[in-house]
Amino acid sequence: MWPAFSPGIQKRTRLAEKEVAEAREKEEHEEEKGEGEDVSLPRAHFRLGFRPWDNRFQPRAPAAGTRGLVQQLLTPFLARFLTVNASIVAAMRAFSSTQFRGTKAMPTRNLEAVDILEALESKLAYIPGGCDREGRPLIVVNVPSELQPTTKPRLEALIAYFLSIFSEETKRNGLVLIVDARRGAWRVARSCIRLSTILLGTSAASVIVVRPDGFWDKRVDSCTKSHKEGEPTYLTLTRLQFHVDFTQLPYELGGSKPYDHVDWIQRRVKMEDYTKDAANLVAKMTNLHQRLITLDGFRISESDDDLESYWGMNSELTSRARYVLQSGRNLISSMSRESTKDTLDGTIKIYELIDSIELKQLDIENSWSEMERNLDTARIIGDLEKGVSCVTDWILGPADAMLNSCCQVGFDVSSSEELRRRHEELELECRETYGRYAELLHKIDNLPSTRLSEDLKSQRDFMDFVCRSFANRLERRRNVLITSQRFFRLVSQYFDKTSEVFDRLVMGNRTHDFSQAGANLLKLEQSQGILETLERELVKEGEKLSDILSMPVKDALGRDVHVDYGEDIVNVRDILDATNARKNIFNDSVELQKLSLKQIALIYTYESDAKQAVKWLNDLYDVLLKNHMEIGCNAMEIQLQKEEHQSFQETAKGTYDYGCQLINGAQVLRLSCRLPLESNATLFSKLRQAWKQLRSVSQEQLTRLRVCAVFHRSVEDHCSKLYDLIKTVASLRRSWRPEDLAAEARAKAEIVIILDNREKLLLEVGRMVRLGRLLRTRLKEPLCHQRQVRQ
Repeated sequence: MWPAFSPGIQKRTRLAEKEVAEAREKEEHEEEKGEGEDVSLPRAHFRLGFRPWDNRFQPRAPAAGTRGLVQQLLTPFLARFLTVNASIVAAMRAFSSTQFRGTKAMPTRNLEAVDILEALESKLAYIPGGCDREGRPLIVVNVPSELQPTTKPRLEALIAYFLSIFSEETKRNGLVLIVDARRGAWRVARSCIRLSTILLGTSAASVIVVRPDGFWDKRVDSCTKSHKEGEPTYLTLTRLQFHVDFTQLPYELGGSKPYDHVDWIQRRVKMEDYTKDAANLVAKMTNLHQRLITLDGFRISESDDDLESYWGMNSELTSRARYVLQSGRNLISSMSRESTKDTLDGTIKIYELIDSIELKQLDIENSWSEMERNLDTARIIGDLEKGVSCVTDWILGPADAMLNSCCQVGFDVSSSEELRRRHEELELECRETYGRYAELLHKIDNLPSTRLSEDLKSQRDFMDFVCRSFANRLERRRNVLITSQRFFRLVSQYFDKTSEVFDRLVMGNRTHDFSQAGANLLKLEQSQGILETLERELVKEGEKLSDILSMPVKDALGRDVHVDYGEDIVNVRDILDATNARKNIFNDSVELQKLSLKQIALIYTYESDAKQAVKWLNDLYDVLLKNHMEIGCNAMEIQLQKEEHQSFQETAKGTYDYGCQLINGAQVLRLSCRLPLESNATLFSKLRQAWKQLRSVSQEQLTRLRVCAVFHRSVEDHCSKLYDLIKTVASLRRSWRPEDLAAEARAKAEIVIILDNREKLLLEVGRMVRLGRLLRTRLKEPLCHQRQVRQ
């Protein structure tokens, strides 16, 4: 279906209708002449939308009002016109494929600006620094008016150079190629488009061809078929802004972005000169680093001239590196105001070179330090061998002899402390040798494996074995003395502590202080727990000491040394047996005392709770007299008071039973402990008296509540019956008729019955009134005599 014209061209379309009508007659005349004649399109066809410059030649649709007429005019011409156009397109493609045949291609090595300076200055292609609306950088190719032999080599060199400028990430994201074909012929433009697209390859995300403006290009909408992926987009300069913002386009393409091509070339030359200098410096530094690494076999016998040559080379490269690093930072600072993608990618490369130089500086410094350490290593080895021999001789001589003279562990605290003091003096004498041994070991271990000779390694291993063996024996002797001292100290503490606890908490608690029984029991249990822990530690240390003394002893060379600890082992066993016997006697006495204290504590607790029960009963009695003496005004209220009073009685009864159980339990415990029972009997008497007075008053109040409840129910029943009689009489009065004799007889009979019932009811009411008066008199009597008796 043909799309409609925009409203702005309706008028121009109607103006063209007259020319179309005139052309129709001419076209019919040409059809009669035959198909072989040349076809020249009238001017009206171009006005209706034909674009011969475009290889697709798609006609634009006329307005809706003239659609039928235009289709009738175009139908006979369209077939012949497309046939001619196809032959033209085929010829142009053949010409494009052979256009650059025989031209020499540029080499594929890494190009620099100085190598293609003439091509850059020609501005056949350039990077304006802008981006499309998706942020992809632009590459602009200016199609020349005529093809020159240097056009293809220059274009190839420029495209290859531009690709080397951008980073791999930028190329992966894609580049936008803009071909400015406004000044060149179509055959030249098509060749440039094809060559540029091939050179860019997959890096070309979009290809935009700016063609010359046609007569209808600014007046009608394009009716060409939709753009396909990978095909160039042909548009005019005015439509270029739909793809690229005008602020990202240079002045040549109708944009507002400033671009100085000469300044861009100079900046690229500076960047590439710096890159070349930095790369050369990195190569020289790498060479020096490799030469320093190969000096692992360097010895003191090397001449001083070689060292001076390396030192001079290092100083020269260090000075050069400082200059190059500063130049790189200055260059980056000068380009900091540029935000174009090619400048940013170049800045990243400079940063990478700076990082490489700094890393190489660090590598050279490390290698130089390593070489200096290697020179010092050979001088150190001789001193180490002398030190190892000195330490080994002292351990196998005086130190071993001094340790062989110490073979006692003591028999009490004071003797074990004296032996430990002497052993610490021996350790102080060995400390200096230990320090020397550790220093030698540290120095030898820090030597490189290539510098460590087999002789020094054997001496080091033998010294390490001798020192470790002697240290183990010295540590074993120290552990024996520490265990012995701790064992005798625990024995002394255990015997002293058991005597103290027995005198203070067992023999000193024969008097029966009921209030302190619980506290004394807690103290006794805590003391017993402490003594049990102390006894377990004592036995553990004794067995440990016995096991250590039974183990064999070896000297610094690993040979067995005969040391007789038989008497010490027997002494330890005797002390353990004595401790066990004392523990059994002490535990029996403590358990008996604990049982007595538990019973006394229970007696005190039971009787204290029983006293509390007596106090609760007295409090309940006071509450009863104060808050439970009122009588309700009706049967329901009295029923609630009676239920509450019964609950109160149950609480009091439970309190009394609880107190009796406590007193009985305390009495049984007193009999078991053979304690007097007078206080227990007195307490039971108080409990019983409190319960008796509470129960009597409570029962009296319950009786009053019951009588009052009966009275109120009877009164309510009598009142109900009186109301019924009144209602019966009133109904008879309303239904009475003087003229009805039968009804009058029945009424009289009913009145006789009513009067009989009234007399009976009045007798009951009289008795109830007398009962109420007696009850009121009884309720006015207070229950204060119970309080007076209790006081």
